[in-house]
Amino acid sequence: MAYAGYSAYSRIANTIDSKEIMLIKLLEGTVRHIQSARRGLEAGDPKIKGENICSAVAIIAELDNALDRDMGIKLVENLSALYRYILERLTIANLKNDDSALQEVEKLMATIRDGFQGALAQQQKASAASPAFSDASGLKKGFSIAA
Repeated sequence: MAYAGYSAYSRIANTIDSKEIMLIKLLEGTVRHIQSARRGLEAGDPKIKGENICSAVAIIAELDNALDRDMGIKLVENLSALYRYILERLTIANLKNDDSALQEVEKLMATIRDGFQGALAQQQKASAASPAFSDASGLKKGFSIAA
């Protein structure tokens, strides 16, 4: 018996061209969950706030777990530390109904998303210039969810 979450993941994974695009979609989803949590906090609805913070925490924890720590590069360590900081701020936001913590996390996640979008655009531009070195999806190897 397959779990519902696994089948949903498989369905989405099969419709997305690359893991890089999936990463960006996850980051976009996290920003949306944080925005929804802020709206729930503003409306005085602890259920909406809590559910959306919980969803954001789950995504960020998975992003942190997906990092390839064997790469041995400082970027991975820094990104992991940033994810842990964000998780701490989300916990504080949830416990103390702290909108400023949610605003901070929203800005951080949007910055991370924008950075990965820029890296992907640069990667695609480079792949278009030298298609002989790209893989089947048209992206050069080396850019990954772990980086």
